Parts: sequence; C-alpha cells; structure tokens
Amino acid sequence: MKPILRVLAFLTLVVAIGCAPVKQVVKPIPTPKPTPPIDTTFTRSQAVHGTSAMVVSMHPLASQAGMKALAEGGNAIDAAIATVAALNVVEPHASGLGGGGFLLYYDAKLDSFYVIDYRERAPAKLQLADYFQKSDTLKLVQRMGAKAVAVPGSAAGWQAMHDRFGTRVLADLMAPAISYADTGFAITEKLATQILDHIEEIQSDSAMASTFLVGGLPAPAGTVLKQPALAKFLKFLSRTRLDNFYHPPIAKEVVGTIATHGGTLSTSDLASYSIRDRKPVRGFYHGYEIITLPPPSSGGTAVLEILKLVEKSDLKSMGHLSADYIHTLASATRQALTDGGKWVGDPDFARVPTEKMLSEEWLETARSRMRSDSASEIVTPLDSIRAFGPGNTTHLVIADSMGNLVSLTQSINYFFGAALMVPEHGLLLNNHMGDFASDTTGISGIAPRHRPPSNMAATIVRKDGKPVLVIGSPGGPRIAPALAQVIIDVLDFSLPLNEALDAPRFYPSKKTLVVESRIAKETLNNLSGRGWKIYPNSALNNFFGGVNAIYFDPQSGAMTGAADPRRDGVAAGY
Repeated sequence: MKPILRVLAFLTLVVAIGCAPVKQVVKPIPTPKPTPPIDTTFTRSQAVHGTSAMVVSMHPLASQAGMKALAEGGNAIDAAIATVAALNVVEPHASGLGGGGFLLYYDAKLDSFYVIDYRERAPAKLQLADYFQKSDTLKLVQRMGAKAVAVPGSAAGWQAMHDRFGTRVLADLMAPAISYADTGFAITEKLATQILDHIEEIQSDSAMASTFLVGGLPAPAGTVLKQPALAKFLKFLSRTRLDNFYHPPIAKEVVGTIATHGGTLSTSDLASYSIRDRKPVRGFYHGYEIITLPPPSSGGTAVLEILKLVEKSDLKSMGHLSADYIHTLASATRQALTDGGKWVGDPDFARVPTEKMLSEEWLETARSRMRSDSASEIVTPLDSIRAFGPGNTTHLVIADSMGNLVSLTQSINYFFGAALMVPEHGLLLNNHMGDFASDTTGISGIAPRHRPPSNMAATIVRKDGKPVLVIGSPGGPRIAPALAQVIIDVLDFSLPLNEALDAPRFYPSKKTLVVESRIAKETLNNLSGRGWKIYPNSALNNFFGGVNAIYFDPQSGAMTGAADPRRDGVAAGY
C-alpha cells in the first residue's frame, strides 16, 4: 500500500496496534475525578543527568558520536555535526544528506542566537502540470518518486555550521558515522518495523532493496546493516568539503538518478543552492522566553501561538490531561495550525505576517472564538486585513560545557523519503515537494526555487536569560502540538522531563481528536460530548512525534536529558 493510502486509512479507520488492556482503578466515591489509566506496557523515557554536557538524539550510536566530539574538546556545533552524520547512517529512513533542515544555535560567548535555514528548494524548471494531473487525485506525484525530490540542503547546512562555528577537523567528526556505515550496526526493532511497513517502496528501488532487504525480505531486528557505498561517500565529503555534494561528479550522479525516473531537478539546481541566515521568532509565555524557528517554518510560530492562546487559561486548575485541559489545548492547536497553513510560505518570495499572527489583537480575537463547551465546526484563520493591514524527520539537542546550545531538526520528509536512492552513494532522496500546498493559489503553493513550508520547530526556552529547555521533535504537523504539550507539562505542571515525554498525547485534525489510548475513558467520553470525534491510537505511537529535550535546573543549572520513548532515542551526558 502506498504511503498516502496508509495515511488516508489511518484517518478513517480505528486502529489499536500494540495496545494492551488498560487497568483502571475505580474509587468508591459517587463522582470520581477522571485520571489517566496506569499503563506499564511501554518503554518509558530514561532521564540522564549531567553538569557539563548533554546530547540527546534519536539513536544511541548517534548520541555516542556527539559525546565523543565533546569529550575530545569539541563544542556543541562539532557534536551536532558528528550526531547528524551518524543519524544519516543509523536512522537513514528519517534524515540525511538527501534532505534538509534548520539549526537553532545559541552562542554563549556572544549571547546571540542564530538560525541556519538549509531547507530544500524546488527545482527551477519544474513543470506545474506534472503535479496537477486529473488522474492523480491523491497528489502522489508530490509525495513519491523523482518529481517529489526537492534540492537537498543538508550538505550546505552542515558545511555552514562547521565553517562558522566548528572547531574540530571535519574528518574526525564524521569518523564514527563512516565506521557505522562501513562495519555496520544492529538494526533496532523500530527500524525493522519501518522496513517492513515500507516493503513495497523499498522493493520498487533496486538500490534500496539491496541495502535494506535480506534475500528480498525485510531485515529483522538484530541484523547487522552495512552501507559501504554510503561509507565511501561520507569519507570523501569529510576529507574534502561537504558542499562538493553540489558539484560533479556527485551532482551528476544525483541528477542522473532523478532524471532516469522522470524528475526535473538539474545540476544547475544543485550548483545554485545556498543556505539562508534567519532571525529566530521570539515571544514570552508565563514569563519564559521562547526562541524558535522563523518562516519558512510554520512550526515555530505555531508553538508560540498555541502557548499564547492558552496563556490566559488556568490550565493547572483544570488538571493535567483533564477534558477541559485537552479541549482547550486542542482548540488552540487547531487555530495555530490553521493560521500557519494560511500564511506561512517562503519569506524570500512573500511577506509572512508572523508578528500579526502573534499579536495580542489577533490572539484575543481567536481566544474569543474558542468555545469551552464544544469543538468549533470551522476554524477561521487570521484575515488579510489583520495580516497585512489596509492596502511538518529527526531532532537532536546539545548543550556543551561552555554554555552553547543546539536545537536541530532535519528530515527527508516521509520515512524513506521519495523511495529513491542514488546507488553510487547509498543516498536516500527527500520527498519535500510534498510539503507544498496541493494548489497554486496560496502562499505555500508549488513554485520554482521556492522553499516549501515546514513544520519544524527547534526551540530554546529561557528564564531571566538562563536556559530552561532545549527542545524539538519530528512529526510533521504534530510537531508544534507535541512541543507545546511537553513545554506546558514542564513549565506549568512541574513534571520531570522524562515524565512529560511519557505523558499521553493528542492531536486535533479538524474535529477528529487522535489520542493515545492511555487517556482516561471518562475524559474521552466528555470530549466526545463536546463534539470531538475520538480516534484512539495505540498506547505509545511515533505518529505523535519524538520529542528530545534538555532541562536545566533553575537553581543549580544541572542538566537533565531525556529522549522520547516513541523513537529509538537516548540521552548521553556527563
């Protein structure tokens, strides 16, 4: 089944994969207060404590590579490069040099924040007619195959990070990744599941099949996965420059693979690619400063808008995961995602009214439309008068001993991207053309050389100039609500970081509320009575993202790192 069909099936069928029976304690009182059921059937997040440095990523080997860079005298950027390079190998289905992303970096010495936008870009000579065929009602061309590939930005992004902020030799930083690709690593249960779930796409590409299948069958957990072509590719780039990716012979081989399958991405698209320096979006929530990604990411603005919309609600008195709490936060999420979908596009080509979306004037109007007793039939976005006046991956977080902070999100979009691998280099290509709107009338429609909107939301939270949280997540449109839920759990409910990551999550899609099954039945019944269509998912599901974070104790400054149990992540620190 194609990925888009699985998505449609997900939105129309009720599944409960991996759910175990949930035990509920019934108290002998007339009207018991609903409480989340106890569920011990899933692996919980493990907190790691440190005083000097911390790395949290989506795979233990990647976190180990980052810690090695720090232990050898590198800074947070050095560790970030070592970590993302390792993730390209050990989590190849989620990110890598065939994709792009965003870096949010805090330089402690200069007390300054930097955003490097290395988001992918649409080919210059794309043919709009290719993406609007009458027979392609599901817009599969945008999401699968060669026409789904946007110009990768990762190589340029990593090189810019190293040139500007790095201190260690690039070849040394990438050595662990090269070793993992050359000698191999044991496939985890979750990677084995992803290979099985995407067996048809993998089988359709001979290079992917030879990499991820064993005798034509999905590689089981524990299988040692070797990627010799990728090892050779990484070694060459690490010993020259990463941006050699954009020039022959590599560029010619990348374009050759795409052209063979009918794509229009050209060598000139690669040669002309460049990163963008952006200013972060900043705002306040209950006295905490929130620093996050700007457009073309809509995710950062959405996180801030969700928090600002609920700031005047007494969430704590409502009770954690109560019906009132979930309804209020879900309603705010719908509004923020609606506004982002309407107004966020590539700021190189259009004005994005971020300041208006976060203005108190608009927030007050939006709050007044959020009913406490029912889910709105329609959510109205910020209108054009207010906007302009008259006339969705992987994530890592790093803190070093010098106070520098990294929050980095990177992706090839869907798991296994466009299901297309450059065989000479073991390079999986992204399908980020699927992030453009499926029309040409809005700000985020497909257009040559445009960067598609992104849900990424790498974020840093501070109080009185001191770090409190470094946080981010994969998960497409679920990124902003997942981050908002964890931030609120930590800041408002004072939950330990690992418990905040464990807490069951929810996501509104119009009036459908997708929930993890650990939320109390009484609560779900209450929400159903308010007009929400409840869609129960499993007890713990990576549909709801994979939040990785570092928390700083406000008194001692000691760090706690934790990785989301919904993915293979792990924290490492000292």
